[in-house]
Amino acid sequence: MAEEEDTGVDKEDDNFYDEEDRDELLDNDEVSSEEEAFMKGYDEAEESDQEQDKDKKHEEEE
Repeated sequence: MAEEEDTGVDKEDDNFYDEEDRDELLDNDEVSSEEEAFMKGYDEAEESDQEQDKDKKHEEEE
């Protein structure tokens, strides 16, 4: 199993476009609704990938 490189940034801090930040950017006209939708879709796909990784790891442990 390969070790992950320590970037000095927490995994949670990696995604600085969370829902609250996206809403604020949209409200301040800093991003378009299309850009906000793209960021939301990217975030949801990332969460889905993380859940699948956890499921695979759990299956391997059994």
